[in-house]
Amino acid sequence: MEQIKQQEENQIKKTKKRIFLRKMILIALGFLVFLAVSLIATIAYNNLDFWSDAAFARQLDSAINKADNWVKDNRTDILEGRNVALIAMLRDCNDLKENKMFNSIVTTFLSIPVRHPSRCLNRIVDPNLSITERELNTTFDSLALDYKWICYAIAPDKNMFDAEKLGLFDGQRWHRRQLTHQLLSLVMLRNRQGADERLNKLIEELCDRTKTDMTFCLPVVDIYIQRVAFVLQAEFPQKIRRRWIERIINEQQSDGGWNDRWLCFTTPRKELVFNFDETPSDQHATVQAVFALYLVKYRYPEQFGLK
Repeated sequence: MEQIKQQEENQIKKTKKRIFLRKMILIALGFLVFLAVSLIATIAYNNLDFWSDAAFARQLDSAINKADNWVKDNRTDILEGRNVALIAMLRDCNDLKENKMFNSIVTTFLSIPVRHPSRCLNRIVDPNLSITERELNTTFDSLALDYKWICYAIAPDKNMFDAEKLGLFDGQRWHRRQLTHQLLSLVMLRNRQGADERLNKLIEELCDRTKTDMTFCLPVVDIYIQRVAFVLQAEFPQKIRRRWIERIINEQQSDGGWNDRWLCFTTPRKELVFNFDETPSDQHATVQAVFALYLVKYRYPEQFGLK
């Protein structure tokens, strides 16, 4: 009798264990399904167009108008910042669509005397600027890696250093901001010395890698804008989804500019961090956004359903 009772208790324990394991498996499966659905929804949110062609055109025009006013209101700060890459973007915007304010900023920037060796970096803005090998190579020694690439790109015939050793032509080595700056440098190099098969293939490879990054990137912070702008500048508009432009427009601030913040996340040009502090619009994010929007409207309108 005691043995039968023990057997019944063991059977009950086994049954309870099976039920518990079944519940755990169902919970785990439910969690995996939730993660999968969330991932799919996130990717869809970041990549599928939300606006009609007409709505997109209206929103784009409105964003450009407000952004132009932001640049006008912050002209002094932009000039004092002396970021040659941003000034070059305003020059390119003016080339796409005449803008007296942008042209004034570029002209004023180039008229300000610069006596230290980094004067040669003004060649990013003025391709015809006369520079010497000495000042170029003196400047090179003091620059961060990505600016060494740019230094090479603006005058490949005057450099004494090896761009191969700097990793400029490595298609897989660099990531995030170094990847986008590598792309920028190679486009500058192509503009300076002309295209060849190797350079064209490398630029397209970097654009493909950037497109992959964008596909799975949710936070619309500075580097999100930069990726879009630089791929468009590289002349691969087909690799940019219109939804990414929509999301950039949605992040425009009430003052007409952009910042390095998305929801409660900011990124000080490096890693994404959680931050409750308010982040005002800044010239780095804003000018890049202006550049991207001008390229969409005035260079690639058909690609984005504007014609």
